[in-house]
Amino acid sequence: MNILLANLHKFIGYSGGIEHVLSDMAQAFTVRGHKVTVVMMDEKDGTPFFPLPDNVEFYNLCHLPGEKAVALSRGLKLVREIIRPFSREQARNVNYKLMEPLWPGFRKILDKTKPDVIISSREPTGRLLLSHPEISVPVISMLHNDPYEIFMHSPEEEKKMLCRSASIQVLLPSFIPKAEKYLSYKHFTAIPNAVPEAGVQAHPGEKKEEYVITSVGRLTGRTKRQHLLIEAFALLSEDFPQWKVNFWGADYDRAYVMKLKKLIEGKHLENQVFLKGTTRDMQSVWKETDIFSFPSHHEGFPLALTEAMAAGIPAVGYASCPAVNELIVSGENGYLAEDGVEALAESLKALMLDPAKRESFGRKARQGMEAYRPECVWNSWEMLIKDTLERTKNTKG
Repeated sequence: MNILLANLHKFIGYSGGIEHVLSDMAQAFTVRGHKVTVVMMDEKDGTPFFPLPDNVEFYNLCHLPGEKAVALSRGLKLVREIIRPFSREQARNVNYKLMEPLWPGFRKILDKTKPDVIISSREPTGRLLLSHPEISVPVISMLHNDPYEIFMHSPEEEKKMLCRSASIQVLLPSFIPKAEKYLSYKHFTAIPNAVPEAGVQAHPGEKKEEYVITSVGRLTGRTKRQHLLIEAFALLSEDFPQWKVNFWGADYDRAYVMKLKKLIEGKHLENQVFLKGTTRDMQSVWKETDIFSFPSHHEGFPLALTEAMAAGIPAVGYASCPAVNELIVSGENGYLAEDGVEALAESLKALMLDPAKRESFGRKARQGMEAYRPECVWNSWEMLIKDTLERTKNTKG
């Protein structure tokens, strides 16, 4: 098949989960013999943080070969940021207006590559594609998050356009009824992210001179909430001087990063808590980790959590966090804490005190991730694409 993957979002130096999934998808489809084209957009020129196979056609809509570079409107960007604190819905409408000038370039790519199907990775991307009905290529829209978080501030026009999708993929079966509350739509399919077999095996029960709690994710207060882990660890640090906390993730939100640094200093944790930045060597990170802590508010199907569990690391998260509360089985492969700093600290403490439990929970975590083996996930995707093409063909006929 001829598959086009579209993710109209910045990608130069950007290490987001959607970009990671797109890279894995491009690799998997290419290995399976499909022709793959990837379309992104970034006013910077360069290559994605997550590599793409050499034989994948890659286009940056802001820097198309032989075309004048496209600069997004500074005025609209300013308006978007002014509006955002008051109405995220209106800010998303402005964001769509920012993207509209990219359409002519996108249309040229479609005419050139002639894909059988388009897989859209973000709602604004799908809105741009589906608002042009002259495009007859079936669009499969991916919902990479809890539908409530996606649609509670989504403009009506965006939801209307997404309902034109040939199929919509969600990450967990429990997300389908959530999506149905916002979209009058019937072609939903649940396919999780692929969790590859870990390249290393962690040994969280080993006796060591130094123990590590790891948290991975972009540093952001509303979603990942790293400050809660710092506050929880502050309640334990004096009793566990041999333990440290490493945060891995991009620091796009500079104001929040400053807040985290001040919190670390204020709690006198400079020798135990560290903001490590980004790395491409996650195997080394997993090898040194004894507990994975993930204090997120909401998730779709968190790659960092599942990769840690696949490496045999017990995890601690919040019971109120979608997806996390399905991947972590409390008391079996980790702990789900009730909301609050103290509850998180107690769950961490239970594992910090018990190396045998860390080892046992880590082993069960690894076993649990076998259900999301790449082979099974990509088989499901191929089946979805083929079923979508067959259904749309019959509808047109």
